[in-house]
Amino acid sequence: MIKSIFIILSILILNSCSFDTKSGIWTKETISLESKENNQIKELFKKEVSNENEFNPKLEIVIKNFSENRNKYKGNNFGALKVDANFKNISKYNFSKIEYFDQFEPKAIFIDNNLIFFDSKGSIIKFGEESKISWKVNHYSKKEKKLSPLLKFERSGKNLLVTDNFAKIYLINTYDGKLIWKTEHNVSLISQIKIENNKFYVLDANNTFSCYSLLDGIKLWDFVGEKRLINSQKQTSIVINNESVIFNNTRGEIISLDKSNGNLNWITSTMEYGESLQSFLIKNSDLVLDENNLYFSNNNNSFISLDVNLGFVNWKQDISSYLRPVIINNILLTISPKGYLYILEKNSGNIIRITDLFYNLNPKKRKNLEINGFVATTDKIYLTTKNGKITKVNIKNGNIDLVYKVSRNKISKPYVNNSKIYIIKNNGIVKIN
Repeated sequence: MIKSIFIILSILILNSCSFDTKSGIWTKETISLESKENNQIKELFKKEVSNENEFNPKLEIVIKNFSENRNKYKGNNFGALKVDANFKNISKYNFSKIEYFDQFEPKAIFIDNNLIFFDSKGSIIKFGEESKISWKVNHYSKKEKKLSPLLKFERSGKNLLVTDNFAKIYLINTYDGKLIWKTEHNVSLISQIKIENNKFYVLDANNTFSCYSLLDGIKLWDFVGEKRLINSQKQTSIVINNESVIFNNTRGEIISLDKSNGNLNWITSTMEYGESLQSFLIKNSDLVLDENNLYFSNNNNSFISLDVNLGFVNWKQDISSYLRPVIINNILLTISPKGYLYILEKNSGNIIRITDLFYNLNPKKRKNLEINGFVATTDKIYLTTKNGKITKVNIKNGNIDLVYKVSRNKISKPYVNNSKIYIIKNNGIVKIN
């Protein structure tokens, strides 16, 4: 009787499995990832892959019918960018060497073909065509200049909001660099800055989240969190939707506030108690907002999707990454510190493919591998590494198409403006045509 039941179950299981080539599991096949209207993703997924091994490495992926995201800035959701760079024409914007370049995440501001950055004395420089300086201003005292200010920028129309490691906040005009207003916060600011409707939002080192008026620098409200003795050096992240401002803090919490008054909507912890005690060791990725879901990860084997309205966990994967994920249509791209490219289905978190990008790197060099960030097009990924190189990866098959040496020292993650790639060094910005 038992034997008969076993035979019957075996037949049912075999009949329910697909052994033909259409499944894409048993033979090499191309999977096309289309927009929601034509979503034809095949059952090639895996819930989890332990010990970071390759999965479906021969599976070819083609992204079709790409829909551009209109919420790039507010949601950190830049999707597939347009890049037209053949690495044959390289130019540089020069400035005096920044001493503590490796201790912060630099960001340049682009205004058409113009670029704004700063130098070692805190001077803000606007570069025009052919790397020529349009203007250069400095709003620091002699004493402050000697301390090598580190600046962060955020643009709002014709104005530029500036914060620094001295807890100063000021607004200048991008046309001539003239000061509009200046104020000071009580402690240094450690987050991204987000601007909307003449207000800006920022988190400080005491885990206090504040909303300021962009018109005059007056604080409108704040939300006080629990202080941490030691904070991670990784910049925290902010996203905005219609009603809320959402951010992560140094305790590993994701917090949603009413952006009009700072009232708490919800709070979700992403760490266990023991982990939160050592949160200064955790590096978190930027938050990315896509429709009604948040996506983010850290270097402690957590990749999470949250419902943005309620803070509930949609899914969680054991993937380690502190790089901002990229979402293109219904797929999600991220890269682990060890150099594995993960391609997931964004709604379920199921893994489509895992590719070891640096399989041919010798173990000694691989041990020191550190990826600073990446951007993506519909068919390529451009990533930068700590040793000053930019690598072009083919999304379709996971192969490396090109490796280009930018610097001997640390470089920033790649930025894209007008289809050109920009890489920030400690003494200049490299433009790759």
